[in-house]
Amino acid sequence: MSLEEDVKLCVVSIACTLLLVTIPENLIHVQLDFASKYAPLLVFIFYLFLRDEEKNSPLPWYFLMIYATAGILILKMIDSFSNGTV
Repeated sequence: MSLEEDVKLCVVSIACTLLLVTIPENLIHVQLDFASKYAPLLVFIFYLFLRDEEKNSPLPWYFLMIYATAGILILKMIDSFSNGTV
């Protein structure tokens, strides 16, 4: 993997983390736990450890970060709507 791909993946993980930090607190008015809030950064850390073993494209890592972010937000919205906290 090249440095350019690593930087792009890092930017995506930071953007997803910023979404997970701001949207639940400001729009849904709930707090996320540590693992949910920083899940994209944890995926990026796993990528850093596994990138030498996997010589494939970083595209699956992009999808994993984006889908994890979307899944966390959707599940938290469903939970807050079902509890009536919104």
